[in-house]
Amino acid sequence: MIRAIESSIPTFKPVRFHAGFNVLLADTRPDSTLGQTRNSAGKTSLVEIVHFLLGANVDKDSLFKTAALVGHTFYGDFLIGGESIRVARTGLEPSRFFLLNGSASRFPLSVKVEKGTGREYVSQDSWRSFLGHKMFDLPLERANTIYDESFTPSFRSMFSYFARRRSTGGFLNPEKQSTAQQRSDYQVNLSYLLGLDWRIPHEFEKVRVRERTLTELKKAAKGGALGAVLGTAAELRPQVTIAETRAQKLREQLANFEVLDSYRDLSRRAAKAKTDMQAIGREVVSLHESREHLERSLEAEQPPAKSDLERLYAAVGLELPGVALRRFADVDRFYESVIGNRRSHLRQEIEDVRARIADGELRMAKLDTERSELLRALEGRGALEDFLKLQGDLATLEASAAALRERFKAAEMLEGEATKLDIDRINLKRRLQEDHQQRYALIDEAIIIIADAIAALYDDRAGRFIIDATDNGPEFRISIEGDRGGGISNMEIFCLDLALMRLVGDRLGGPGFLIHDSHLFDGVDPRQVARALVLGAQVAESRQQQYIVTMNSDIFGNLPLPSELDLQRAVLPTRLSDETDTGGLFGFRFE
Repeated sequence: MIRAIESSIPTFKPVRFHAGFNVLLADTRPDSTLGQTRNSAGKTSLVEIVHFLLGANVDKDSLFKTAALVGHTFYGDFLIGGESIRVARTGLEPSRFFLLNGSASRFPLSVKVEKGTGREYVSQDSWRSFLGHKMFDLPLERANTIYDESFTPSFRSMFSYFARRRSTGGFLNPEKQSTAQQRSDYQVNLSYLLGLDWRIPHEFEKVRVRERTLTELKKAAKGGALGAVLGTAAELRPQVTIAETRAQKLREQLANFEVLDSYRDLSRRAAKAKTDMQAIGREVVSLHESREHLERSLEAEQPPAKSDLERLYAAVGLELPGVALRRFADVDRFYESVIGNRRSHLRQEIEDVRARIADGELRMAKLDTERSELLRALEGRGALEDFLKLQGDLATLEASAAALRERFKAAEMLEGEATKLDIDRINLKRRLQEDHQQRYALIDEAIIIIADAIAALYDDRAGRFIIDATDNGPEFRISIEGDRGGGISNMEIFCLDLALMRLVGDRLGGPGFLIHDSHLFDGVDPRQVARALVLGAQVAESRQQQYIVTMNSDIFGNLPLPSELDLQRAVLPTRLSDETDTGGLFGFRFE
């Protein structure tokens, strides 16, 4: 419950509240527009101050970081868990919450003392934990509990349903107190507030995180960053098998490899032996050709016939008379001698060629034997460089095989994970359905409260509160029948907020108040606005809580409110106005 909101600003208009129905009115000029200033009257700013004092973050664009306000302190008197607490906070030191009037000593808070002033303060995290514990029965110490994980119930998220802010889009959807609120956050926190098993939507979000990761990996595998890395398991299996087989063969080859220090010398000698054998072979071929030629010449060497000689001598005698000629017998013997010498020479030539052929063939045989021995010595052996090269080749092949193996495992994991995610979703949906069946009494209570609220707001419309167990977690919907005009969606928000005020107040204690900025009623038929205020007042009065509404005086004055509503008590003495520069909550205008 809120007792008072104050500030160190001298012109600030303190606002003091009481139990039950509270209305803060603001007088506005007829020509006022939403775009004139951010703080013309200050109705919305009051809600921001409540959030500021109850642990909201303060970023650089915050109202409390403006030059006009950053140096000032804001104070709040609250009744929390039956205990009075006065807290102060400033935009200069937003991480410190100063608990005044001895408040800190009465509670299990980790209190620090400010040097110089001796003021006691607590950190933002400690203050939030304390408030969550007192208002929503969250554990005071979250460390080493499930509440310390992501996607779990949080004080700030749940509290924002009791003080929706227009600046964050809190008046757009019943189930979301901010447009930035993610599905996991509203599923978990609404489940907690309604008494359902919030751990199931907590697990649903873990599944969604895994699915998003899987989706990104699949996108990459189809042509993104991992396009050349991933494939299907079926495609990669044969590649892995082939690469590993090649690596094993090379591994065996290296195991039998013997490094030979004289490998290079022996290799050169074997190569030279081959070259010499080829040269000798060419020489032997040439010698065989020479031998054949000499043998033919030997066969052709014959002495001339004697009749030919006689004719020659007769011709000589006739043509050269008086010349002394040898006798025929001497000439015949001469020719016999010449031919004999010639044939003897040819035979000797042939024998020499044959000897050279035999020598060449012998040398070729010796070289062939030597080369064979060298090759046998080199077989299975090699130089150190060759061994190192083989090792390098093996390392490359093994790395390729390992990469393929990892790709194969990744592909199997992706395909298996997709199947597992489907199974997990089915199991979670079944758990969710079972939880809703087991907690039907809580769900029925919420359904009846909202249905009664809709019936109180409209004479001609019915409505329903639906909690659906989907395969994407619990979904919460309020549906008021008929056309969507007349601010129907705003009234759906009102009905959920009112139900939370009752249910959470009865079960957990809650903040003890519900604040509705006038923006919730924008576009709503005055009859429904009046009925909503009456309904909120009745719930607050019956449970000793607060229903706080900020509204323009001209709109409030024209509402068809029933006479039994104690307006004199409900309307707070503090009156805001945008008609003068000093009439707003802060007592001055600033941009």
